[in-house]
Amino acid sequence: MSNILKTYDLELTAAGPVYIGSGKEIGKKEYAFSPWEKKISVMDMAKLCQLLNGKNLMSQYEKFMLGNSRDDVGKWLEKNKVLKKEYQKCVRYQLECQDAVIDSRSKLSVLEFVKDAYGMPYVPGSSVKGMLRTILLAYDIAHDFEKYKQIKNDISGALKRNKGRNRNICKRESAAMEYACYRTLNRLQKEPRHAVNDAMAGMIVSDSKPLSVEELVLCQRTELHADGREKKLNVLREALRPGTVIHVTITIDSSICGITKEYLEQALAFFGEMYYECFLRKYPDMDMPFEDSVWLGGGTGFVTKTEVYPLFGKEEGVETVVNLFKATGVPENHKHYLDRKRGVSPHICKVAYYEGKRYQMGLCRAKITKCQ
Repeated sequence: MSNILKTYDLELTAAGPVYIGSGKEIGKKEYAFSPWEKKISVMDMAKLCQLLNGKNLMSQYEKFMLGNSRDDVGKWLEKNKVLKKEYQKCVRYQLECQDAVIDSRSKLSVLEFVKDAYGMPYVPGSSVKGMLRTILLAYDIAHDFEKYKQIKNDISGALKRNKGRNRNICKRESAAMEYACYRTLNRLQKEPRHAVNDAMAGMIVSDSKPLSVEELVLCQRTELHADGREKKLNVLREALRPGTVIHVTITIDSSICGITKEYLEQALAFFGEMYYECFLRKYPDMDMPFEDSVWLGGGTGFVTKTEVYPLFGKEEGVETVVNLFKATGVPENHKHYLDRKRGVSPHICKVAYYEGKRYQMGLCRAKITKCQ
């Protein structure tokens, strides 16, 4: 059995802010913003209610919560003469937000990072495995193109035939790529595309060990355009700060999954080079990724989550992405029809700032080590 199971440590070092969403939002009335400290304090709402109840402020607080006030809870507490040293006991954790613009006039929510039952951030193994599936599929397309040639033709044909908005266009073809790459087991011969035939069942990726909330910072979504312009959006995310080190364990059952450490490293190197050549090099001051670069989590952009460029290549890929956006009903005011002249599509790279420096969202460096 020990010869069949291969276990590796995957070390991911955040080279940019990494965001993996929990699906929850922290509303403005659940955090206090300190413009002097450049921090927000996320409240433990149960403790806060207990404090306010003891001060006979619950009825006023209910009106605040149900009303249209644009104040954060910190301002409301100050207006109601609740001292900072009192409500500090109700703070769950604090987030640095030196590079995020907190607009007091808007109702900004914070997209929360996924946390365990003890309130500690962690990286789910499913997020890492999803990233690896995308990278391995891209590598397989590049090195066994004949297997995907008909799928490429089917996508081109579907886009040419499309006359209106269809958000599910090419969904069948995308699934066909997954089937061609991964549904290689013969466990259920009558249904070769059934999930039970997926060879990636032989790769188990653990969740990371819990990380500290001190590794979280507040990042503002920023769009870098191909012409060098930047646009900051009113979207705030909890993200792991650059430099955070994440460890997950990869266990491969070699009787099911034929992927080796060397193959995986080659796939990582290919994906980073493809991403740069087909997309990133069109943006000013964006360097060639390292050979071990990966893009993890949310907000990393279209190219890191799809297989258009591995399948169609650089020039034909731009045309295909433009047609996909048109077919799926992306509004005209996004001006993707100009991407043909720009030579890149999408024409926005997702970035974020930390300590005054611009980073690619979700960029990590990966190191794979065999466990003893």
